[in-house]
Amino acid sequence: MTYERVRKGNPLQLTIDQHFHSAHAISKFYNNEDVVEIMNIGYGKISKKSKNGMLYTKRNWDERAEKGYMYQIESDFHQQIDNIKSYELRDHEAISRYLALWRLRHQFHIERLSDAPLCGIEGENYTKEEQERMESMGLGYVNEKAEIPARQLTGGQIQLGIDQLMQALHSIKWGVLKSNDAHFLCADCYHKLGFIPVSPTIALAANLPDQTLSDDEVAIINRQSVESASKFYFGSNLGKCPIAPN
Repeated sequence: MTYERVRKGNPLQLTIDQHFHSAHAISKFYNNEDVVEIMNIGYGKISKKSKNGMLYTKRNWDERAEKGYMYQIESDFHQQIDNIKSYELRDHEAISRYLALWRLRHQFHIERLSDAPLCGIEGENYTKEEQERMESMGLGYVNEKAEIPARQLTGGQIQLGIDQLMQALHSIKWGVLKSNDAHFLCADCYHKLGFIPVSPTIALAANLPDQTLSDDEVAIINRQSVESASKFYFGSNLGKCPIAPN
């Protein structure tokens, strides 16, 4: 993974570790050791981490996106999972918008963009400090090679992509699925499945009514999460997450 490093000490406190699934949402799965258990699909190995490089990307979108529209989408979603309201009072669109954000951030994490060269113009010889100061103010710039930095493009494409995805997602109504004993696990992303686990025993499901599931039903859903995962899935205690056979 390549990314543009900041100045020593990061004096403007630019965000480097950027979660494609929010850190707050992941923390809902922390166990009594304040960690989650992560299954790395490629290696078939479980690790126990609260801060793991698999859970985030490195400086992939700009500060304008990170602390602007993304922050607002995350905040609206966190309000929904921190205090789950009745079906009628639930902000279904806020949940859908977060799913769109998660999908797009994960997509650009897997397929990072490169700096984009511009034709017919000269580069700008801004110092590193000037570049970082502009970014911290939500401003874009062209670098010394006459390129638009990839993270500016990514931030803009994700913002546009959310509006496009919401054309299909805006009508979804989200039901709350609960489990009495078995735990839900969570994929690194759900690109096709309308599903968002929000704690070991609570998940949001598209266009389903609120309901309590049996352990066998949780196992079937966990199988779908495993199949949705790209590189990993995680849970509070993977030993408590039944997975139905193929």
